[in-house]
Amino acid sequence: MQIVPGLFMLVLSLGMLAVAIQGAYRGWLPNGPNGFKQGEGVSRQGNPIGFWLVFCLYVGSGIYGAFYALRLLSGHAAA
Repeated sequence: MQIVPGLFMLVLSLGMLAVAIQGAYRGWLPNGPNGFKQGEGVSRQGNPIGFWLVFCLYVGSGIYGAFYALRLLSGHAAA
C-alpha cells in the first residue's frame, strides 16, 4: 500500500480534471512549453479541433491517473 505516492497522484489527476472542466466552461485550455501561463493555449473559437483534442487528452489522463492512484492506495498496483 503506497499512501504518499497514491495521494500525490490522486491530487495531480484531480487537478488535471479540474483544468479540463474549467477549460470547457471558459473555452480556453492551457498547453505548450510555458505550462499554465495565460499566453499560450488553444481556444474553442480559434482552433476547435485542437481544443477538443487537448480536452480529451486532459480528461483521459486525469481519469487514468485517478484510477491508477486508487489502485496504488488499495495496494493493487506497484509504484
